[in-house]
Amino acid sequence: MATSHTVGSFLFDYLYKQGVRHAFGIPGDFALPTFRWLEKSELKLLTMTHEPSVGFAADGYARVHGLGVACVTYCVGGLNMLNPIACAYAEKSPVIVISGGPSPADRKHDALVHHKVRTFDTQRRIYDEVTCASTVLLDPDTAADEIIRVITTAIAESRPGYIEVPYDIVDLPIRMPTLKNTPAPESDRENLEAALAEAVAKITAAKNPIIVADVELHRHGLTDYAIAIAEKFNIPIAATLLSKSVISETSPLYMGVYSAALSEKICQDYVENSDCIILLGAFLSDVFSGFHATHKLDRRNAILATTEKLRIGLHSYDNVLFKDFLEGLQQSAIPKKVFTNPYKRAELKPLTQAETGEDLTADAFFRILGLTMEKDATIVCDTGDALFGAMGLHTTQQSNFLSDAYYLSMGFAVPASVGAVAAKPDSRVYCLVGDGAFQMTGLEVSTFAKYGMHPIICILNNDGYGTQRHIIDGPFNNIHRWEYAKIRDVINYGKSMKVRTKGELEKALTQATADKDMYIIEVILPRTDCSEPLRRLTTNLSEIRDAAKRK
Repeated sequence: MATSHTVGSFLFDYLYKQGVRHAFGIPGDFALPTFRWLEKSELKLLTMTHEPSVGFAADGYARVHGLGVACVTYCVGGLNMLNPIACAYAEKSPVIVISGGPSPADRKHDALVHHKVRTFDTQRRIYDEVTCASTVLLDPDTAADEIIRVITTAIAESRPGYIEVPYDIVDLPIRMPTLKNTPAPESDRENLEAALAEAVAKITAAKNPIIVADVELHRHGLTDYAIAIAEKFNIPIAATLLSKSVISETSPLYMGVYSAALSEKICQDYVENSDCIILLGAFLSDVFSGFHATHKLDRRNAILATTEKLRIGLHSYDNVLFKDFLEGLQQSAIPKKVFTNPYKRAELKPLTQAETGEDLTADAFFRILGLTMEKDATIVCDTGDALFGAMGLHTTQQSNFLSDAYYLSMGFAVPASVGAVAAKPDSRVYCLVGDGAFQMTGLEVSTFAKYGMHPIICILNNDGYGTQRHIIDGPFNNIHRWEYAKIRDVINYGKSMKVRTKGELEKALTQATADKDMYIIEVILPRTDCSEPLRRLTTNLSEIRDAAKRK
């Protein structure tokens, strides 16, 4: 690094050296000096229409590229972006939040500065709840060390970090960081050896073991270890909704997506009847358990290894690094298993001539999408049927399926697609979003237009919050009807169409896939219809949420 850096130039130069190539943001007066340094840097800035979208775009970029950056102004911008950063924290996506801020002089006199909420530290304290490291750069002499600390912690823990830059500090010369000899973390060797011995014995004795490969593998760059273990010992491997596409869905060992009763029956039965379930990087959330309070897996038959814990059967092992455990398993002498995969990918049958005139259903939409989408497509799903109906779609590349499948915030998909296009410009992005979620963040179609991006946006229009209707219905699930296909005329970019029949959808998707332009396809679905996985989910949730059914 150069020795003549300012706080601003050092910050963005350091991010560039960590592999970041794009940043997402919305400027504001406290942040304008920081944005000027961002504009001078080697990072490409994409400005969005609303701060929540900035956070989701940076999150989508991080999930594909490894580290995202979101730049906003003080409080009115930063607090507006809190929900997507909470999503990134919950799902372990490393996003660096850079916020402009008031000057040290303002803080000293406790002035009533615009955008201030309660104290000058209110925003930072709130962000402490949804980040793994935070700092306010009040001193250019310590700023470089603080920048490095926050960013390296965010990368190591794969969670967001927060850096607040006072507007009159960002231009000051920075003192270069002090050299530190920080030893790398190490496993407790005795605990590691004991854990491996028990795990190897359990897997060796098992007749039908299975690996459930979850999202932490991808977040920490450890997916190849899981694949190597599966291939070396011939152990089948399943994904979860949160980790879908973390492993190749074309692998002969792939068993599908496990989410308890939401899963395909073969996958559910194999996992739940396994005598050794190897959970690697798993989030044991209620989504994992099919929205039941507890999952049906027998702990005595389970190996749970994550970055935070290692549990084999009923025994826990402290101070064992996830990577060391995976390496040890890969190098162990486990006899190769005899396994014939019972999971067969459902063959998607082309539409017959008689079907082309039939009205669309949710299940038909996903069938036709599977028949027409590009081979190396990236799929970005919003909460609801856009996600649960997509469980059966098959991708061929790693990290080609993005969703907030644990946090489940509506409004994720459209802005996250901006991040996905920036991170993976050679992969066609299919954005799947319900009409309710689109009304939250759909204005980011303007961002696609601004930067000449070409996603295919499918708006599943069932006239309201369809997922919730199947749990507890009421007028609160209604939304105002938009003419979604006419949004193209507002932004004067791309192409759009409204489809009602199977044949119309097939024609629209075929045309959109062949044409390198942005497409908005409004997909008209029956108000009471939903995919089969969503029907199973909402049946479970309805029994939990509805007081009459609980009784």
